[in-house]
Amino acid sequence: MQPFETIYVDENTVACNGGGGPLGHPRVYLNLSVEGKVECPYCSRLFIRGPAPKNEPPAPRPPAS
Repeated sequence: MQPFETIYVDENTVACNGGGGPLGHPRVYLNLSVEGKVECPYCSRLFIRGPAPKNEPPAPRPPAS
């Protein structure tokens, strides 16, 4: 099964809230594996450490709070 969405990051820990505002899910903090990947257990977003491929636009960064 394909991941819901793939997000490229440059961190070892990521936060995911589903991206749907009140329709998302509780914010969870996930540690990337040694291979540089982690999948959100709620929404199946796949986070990958490294630059996005040339044909894929970068993911938007959440506003600082």
